[in-house]
Amino acid sequence: MKGKMSVISSMVLSALALASFSASAASVDVKWDDVKSFTDVEAVNSRQDRFEESIVTGLTEHLRALGEKLPADNQLQVTFHDVDIAGRVEPTFGALASSHQRILDDLSYPELVISYTYSDAEGQQLSSGEMVTLKKLAPMSTRRSALAAGRDNLYFEKELLNRWFKETLNN
Repeated sequence: MKGKMSVISSMVLSALALASFSASAASVDVKWDDVKSFTDVEAVNSRQDRFEESIVTGLTEHLRALGEKLPADNQLQVTFHDVDIAGRVEPTFGALASSHQRILDDLSYPELVISYTYSDAEGQQLSSGEMVTLKKLAPMSTRRSALAAGRDNLYFEKELLNRWFKETLNN
């Protein structure tokens, strides 16, 4: 029971941390459909619940950071309906045991499905979209992206959000 309370406490603290963001930024509200039903958020050699939490936290924080580029008092609401993170999970067999690893290649593209509403300070809707599919079909394996991806497990997914944000909200 004590371990369960610790996990719940850390999730509450994470949620509170996500709720705080710069006062000069637009208000950004991020919602998530059932993460367990998403196309691919499969953990590789880690606990599934922690991996799912890291995806939710990472992409939510990234959208909040992007919201800092929008005018204060504007509102952005985003709902994630599906996530297929970059790469695919493949088994590997070592001398002692089998495990899995995520293989990044030019065939396993990341894909995000979102709905969003962007409104100004008076509540006037500036832009919206339902079930918008974000994906990158260009090769992922450039030297620069490989180096950046090594430092950030959600690099390719964040790049999708960056491109969507720039093209849709901040042109």
